[in-house]
Amino acid sequence: MTESGSYAPVAAPGVLEHVSSERATHPSTEKDRRRSLIRGVLGVSFEYYDFVVYAIFAPYFSKLFFPQESALAASLNTLAIFALGFLARPIGAMLAGRLADRFGRKPVMLAALVLATVGTLLIAVSPTYETIGALAAVVLLVARLMQGLAHGMESISAFVYVGEMASPRWRTLQSCAYPIGLVIGIIQGSLFGAILSSLLSAEDMQAWGWRVPFAIGVVYGLSTLILRHGMHESSTFEQAKRQAGKEDGGYWRNIVRHKKTVLTLFLIWPANYVASYTMLVTFSDYAVTHLGAKPSDAYWAAVAAQVMYLCMLPIWAYVSDKRGRRFNYTVGFGAITLLVYPLQHFLLGPSFLQILVPMALGLFFFAAIASTEVAFVNEMVPNRVRAQVISIPSSLTAVLFGGTAPYLKSWLTAYVSPNAFIFYFMTLTVIAVLAVRFLVVETKGRDLSN
Repeated sequence: MTESGSYAPVAAPGVLEHVSSERATHPSTEKDRRRSLIRGVLGVSFEYYDFVVYAIFAPYFSKLFFPQESALAASLNTLAIFALGFLARPIGAMLAGRLADRFGRKPVMLAALVLATVGTLLIAVSPTYETIGALAAVVLLVARLMQGLAHGMESISAFVYVGEMASPRWRTLQSCAYPIGLVIGIIQGSLFGAILSSLLSAEDMQAWGWRVPFAIGVVYGLSTLILRHGMHESSTFEQAKRQAGKEDGGYWRNIVRHKKTVLTLFLIWPANYVASYTMLVTFSDYAVTHLGAKPSDAYWAAVAAQVMYLCMLPIWAYVSDKRGRRFNYTVGFGAITLLVYPLQHFLLGPSFLQILVPMALGLFFFAAIASTEVAFVNEMVPNRVRAQVISIPSSLTAVLFGGTAPYLKSWLTAYVSPNAFIFYFMTLTVIAVLAVRFLVVETKGRDLSN
C-alpha cells in the first residue's frame, strides 16, 4: 500500500451508519452541492463564535470566577481554562476522524453541534464564585471541555467535508468557505463585544452583559442544527464507501502508514494555529489587558480588521487555484516572518488605528494561508483515511500551539519580554516555510476520490 492508496470501508452497524446511509445521499446537482456547502460552513461559524466569545469576554467575567486583586492574574486563570478546553479537542478529533471515515461526515458534524450547544448553554447560566465558590470554576471548565470535544469533532469532519464538496477546478476558491465561515463566527463574537461594550457600562458588562453572547449562541447552535440536518453527504465519501477488496488497517495503523504526511502537517500547522489564535481570536483581549486600550476601540478595530481579512480570503484563494498551494503558503508565512517584529514594535499601540493597522496587515498575509489550507491538506491525504490522518496533527498542534498561544503571549509579555513571543512565532513560521518548500509536492488538481 502506498500513500496514494485508499481503503475499503469496514462494515459496522450503528446509529451513525443509519443516519449516513438513510438520510444523506450525495448531491445530484451543482445547486445541491452549493447548498450543502453553505450548511456545512454554518456549523463552522457557530463553533468558532462559540469558542471565541469566551476569549473576547474574558476580561469581564474573569474576576467573577477567579476573584483576585490582580486583573492580570484573573485574566491568566481564565485564559488557562481557555487552553484547558483544548485538551478535549484531540479526543474529539480522533473520534471524529475514525467515525467520519467509516460512517460519513454529516452525522459527526451534527453530533458536534449538539455537544457545543450544550456547553454554551452551561456557560450562559453558570453561577459565579460568589454563589457557589470554587465550584464555579469547575462548571466553567466542564463547559469548556465539552466545547473542546465538539470543536475537535467539528474541525475534522467539516474540514474534510468542505474540501470534498468543492468543485475540483476551483477547489481553493470554494473550500475557502471554511475559513470564511470561521471568520464570520469570529466577527460575530467581536461585533457583540464592540456593541455591548459601547452600549453598556463596565459594571453592567461584568454583572450580566457578558452572558448575552452565550445565550444568543444557544439559539445560534439550535438554528444551525436544524439547517444542517438537510445537507447531503460528501460524494467523495460515498465513493470511498463503495470501494472493496482492500483492508482497513485500523486507526493507528493508518496513521503510521501515512507518517510522512502526518509529520509534514506537524511542521506546518503550529505556525498556522499560533497566527490564527493571536491575530484573529485574542487580539482585542491582548490590547485591553496589556496595552491599556479602551474595550470599545479594541473590539471595533478587531471587527474592521477581520472584515478586511474576510474580503481577502477569496482573492488569495483565486491566486492559489491559479498559481498553486505552495505559492500561497510561501508568500504568506514568509511575509509574516518578516513583518511580525516591526508590527509589534513600531505600529502596535492602545489607540484604534494602532490596533487596526498591525492587525489588518498581519491578517492580509495570513489570508494567503488560511484560504488555501482546506484544499491543500485534503489533497495531501488519500480518500479512505482522510479524516483519520488529518485528525492527529490538526488536534495536537491546536492544543500545543493554538490553545496555549493567548496564555503564552500574555505570560511572556508580562514576565519575560515582549520579544520572547515574537521570536517564538517567527521560529514556527520559518519551519512552516521550509516544510512546504522541501517536504511537499504541489497538490493542485489532485483527485480527492483517490
